[in-house]
Amino acid sequence: MQKIHVHIIKMGGTIEFIDPAYEEINNNLLKLDTTIDSYLENIIKPHFNFSTEKVARKDSRDITNDDREKLTKVIAETPHEHIVITHGTFTMVETAHFLEQKSFQNKKIILTGSMIPITGFSASDAGFNLGFAIASFQTIDPGVYISMNGGIFKSDEVQKNPELFRFE
Repeated sequence: MQKIHVHIIKMGGTIEFIDPAYEEINNNLLKLDTTIDSYLENIIKPHFNFSTEKVARKDSRDITNDDREKLTKVIAETPHEHIVITHGTFTMVETAHFLEQKSFQNKKIILTGSMIPITGFSASDAGFNLGFAIASFQTIDPGVYISMNGGIFKSDEVQKNPELFRFE
């Protein structure tokens, strides 16, 4: 069986320690490589190929439509069909709505993120959400999706519930 190639486009968010409080902890105390690249290469050692590209490194509340247009251009220009976008959870749904208005022929696009960073804390949803998103490529048709908390959703089917720390 041929390995799939997953192109990971980074928009920011908690999944890679974007929150300034996490940055301070990471830089001053933990000295961890908390990148998705390191997580996949050194811990997971996946049975798929992947590449990463950064569009923004922002708290999702600071993402603008200009950032979303840059994201649209990157998606359109990549030759890869399986795309994971790491994104902060506050405006993930808005970005998915924005992308759904665009035409990305034959591309499967999944936005995912986390409430807790990928490393440095024992209880993180980051690795699970990233893994579930990548595994979901086998079951979805081309389009734009959100994958959080073990679910795969269209943007009009899901919302963030901050009290329960989940998307439902």
